[in-house]
Amino acid sequence: MEDEPLNLCVSDLIGAGGQWDVDKLQHLFPENEVKRILHLHVGNAPDRDIWVCSSHGSYTVKSGYEVASKMKETLVAQYRSVQPGVLELKRNIWKVPTIPKIRNFLWRAASGALAVAERLNTRGMNLDSRCNLCSNEVQSIDHVLFKCRTAQEAWMAAGFQPLPNFCSLSHVELLSSYLRLMPSESIPETKRRSISWIIWVIWKNWNMILYADIQESITFQIQQACEKARLWNEINTERRIPTVEQRLSGDKKRWEMPISGHAKCNIHANWRSAKLHSGVAYIVRDNRGNVLHHARDVITFSPNRFTAEIRCLAWALHSMKDQWEIAESIKRPKDWPHFPIILRKIGELCGPSRSVAFKTEYILSNQIAKEIARSVLCDDGRFNSYLALGAPAWLHQRILREATSNCS
Repeated sequence: MEDEPLNLCVSDLIGAGGQWDVDKLQHLFPENEVKRILHLHVGNAPDRDIWVCSSHGSYTVKSGYEVASKMKETLVAQYRSVQPGVLELKRNIWKVPTIPKIRNFLWRAASGALAVAERLNTRGMNLDSRCNLCSNEVQSIDHVLFKCRTAQEAWMAAGFQPLPNFCSLSHVELLSSYLRLMPSESIPETKRRSISWIIWVIWKNWNMILYADIQESITFQIQQACEKARLWNEINTERRIPTVEQRLSGDKKRWEMPISGHAKCNIHANWRSAKLHSGVAYIVRDNRGNVLHHARDVITFSPNRFTAEIRCLAWALHSMKDQWEIAESIKRPKDWPHFPIILRKIGELCGPSRSVAFKTEYILSNQIAKEIARSVLCDDGRFNSYLALGAPAWLHQRILREATSNCS
């Protein structure tokens, strides 16, 4: 078949019998599109132009503006993407040791999303592009933060000399250069740690002068910024919380056997926020790692993960998940007034047992119970619930490895 013109009408795709011309459709469209078209009813309405960028098919000024804006944004994004180091800079910004507000500001600056004349004019505002403070250069992001006379005064007050050839550098290159100085040990620690705060103060000072008609000593503002940076770093260095990897780097990465004469039960609640369902499971093993029995079930409508875990404990009463709040709620139920009924039920279930002990398990040592709990909720909406003697066959090798690892 010869190549068809690109300006075909719908009527050109309908055969003599009033139905879709399948051969022509298959020649022009991908297979999935052909299937969609064949499900469309063939009518006898005349061909007409349709505006595909609105839900009703008619052109509106709003939809036209949205299309034009997206086209312009795409061109700007393509231009920025070819600038060297943009993606690396954005990734590194989230690692800068400073408050979230300043990290967010730095990311917007790297993305070209600050309200300066040069950027606003790309949105059709037609502002005077000259800097309102020095009236010499274009009011761009790199000018406001680094090259303007006011910005240079701030950097000098902080003890930083202009970078080599800084007048020819873009805002991305300047941000990258200054942020790379923060881990440099050749610069005093208090000085380099304040760099992100200095950039933020320069932006705030520029806005105060223009829009609030307030002008404070830039030297005083820089001194305050350096002091805030020092205090923030001191507090966060002293109270640094270990990461998940650090918490798991200890000795208790693997499952541990119970003492002789006792059985150990691992549980896990797999809560899904979309439908508020929870898959719960437990597996009981003796002091040699042999599986006595295991079970899995579904609990419907648990409004949050904590409720799902407590209901899992009430359902099984066999072990604990790796969150200290659950153990604390059982020890001091009066401090958890949102869960009085279920905590009372747990106490009643513990009563008949000769000995019940609760122990926190690490994530990596509770993988078997977690896998069984995850198998409860199927992707198609079905549930898998059962109680069985022995171990699940599909986890046999992993259970065996856990048992033998305790013997080594």
